[in-house]
Amino acid sequence: MLANRYWILGSLAVLLSACGSTDKPQTKPTSVTHSKPKAVIGLALGGGASKGFAHIGVIKVLRENHIPIHVVTGTSAGSVVGSLYASGMSPDRLELEAQIMDSTNLVDLTLSTSGFIKGQKLQDFINGKVKNKPIQQFPIKFGAVATEFGSGKMVTFTHGNVGQAVRASVSIPNVFQPTIIGGKQYVDGGLVAPVPVKSAKSLGANFVIAVDISQKPAKSATGFLAQLDQSLNIMSVSALNGELKQANIVIRPQVQQLGAIGGFNQRDHAIKLGEDATRKALPQIKAQLAKYRY
Repeated sequence: MLANRYWILGSLAVLLSACGSTDKPQTKPTSVTHSKPKAVIGLALGGGASKGFAHIGVIKVLRENHIPIHVVTGTSAGSVVGSLYASGMSPDRLELEAQIMDSTNLVDLTLSTSGFIKGQKLQDFINGKVKNKPIQQFPIKFGAVATEFGSGKMVTFTHGNVGQAVRASVSIPNVFQPTIIGGKQYVDGGLVAPVPVKSAKSLGANFVIAVDISQKPAKSATGFLAQLDQSLNIMSVSALNGELKQANIVIRPQVQQLGAIGGFNQRDHAIKLGEDATRKALPQIKAQLAKYRY
């Protein structure tokens, strides 16, 4: 019996020797921790009629400098450029589309007390360019910002017919007829969110680059469209300031001299001004993004 005990103890010793001492600390799985938060970069593109070609220059320079965009929101002209980019168009393709774009292909005149432009041509144009893909299928999260006419509330369209959403976003009162979606009327998003920063944040962005191409109120304005443009800007000054103060970066292409109307003839210059303003802002953008992983 004693021999059996020694045999058992000897077997245990051999087993422990093979497996290692039970007193040896066990290696624990390690987890990778990051001191920097992950950046979800949003691009908020403001309204400004044909000055919106400057947005293409902004996007072009951001892409050249490997700054990814995860969320795009647009108001009015910003929704036009933003929708095309979010659908997967490259900056070069956007620039090409700008060259062949003609206002006659986008404007359908009508006689109506609610507006002399229907907006159906613009809706069809956008849907054609994105191959009728609904917003929720875009590779980049996108929101078109409009104003609900009855309540004056901001609405961000993130699903469904993108052409219709963009049409609502650009429907300047008394110029475009209001866009009817789900039985409600919608007009230009610039009345409530001239540069939709809050909308970008609501879609998940934690770092927002805002692009302001608004026409600052002038001392005088002549002509119906010029006066209307100035009136809209005066009414939306408070809303504009409220949006911009929530942005991480504000880019302001110097497009004011182009005017809100007629910029189709100066699209190349508008794109160049967008590029210039973005290159000037790059050191600030990169310095702030250094706090994030992206």
